[in-house]
Amino acid sequence: RFTNTWTLTRYEKNGVAQDISGATYTYNVYNNGTLKQTVEGSVFGFATRTVTDGTWSFLNDDEDVRIILRSDNTVYNIQRLASKELWLKRTSGSDTYTYFFEGN
Repeated sequence: RFTNTWTLTRYEKNGVAQDISGATYTYNVYNNGTLKQTVEGSVFGFATRTVTDGTWSFLNDDEDVRIILRSDNTVYNIQRLASKELWLKRTSGSDTYTYFFEGN
């Protein structure tokens, strides 16, 4: 179920929704342990698009997922994984971040 095209629909920091209206974040996740992160948006009125290749792997009996993009190695706790819903949570210092994705 993790292999899919996931689009970020909501993002919270410490339970407070953050504004993501200026960009679209998409993960294309493949069976072979690779993924592509695509970020599209607008900077000073100019369209931007960045595609980054990465890898993923399950940890802790598939309760967590490690995503590596460039030198960024992040472990997320999988809060929900359904055919069209993915919720990931991570903690950094005293802050908790939750990412809500919709699948295709």
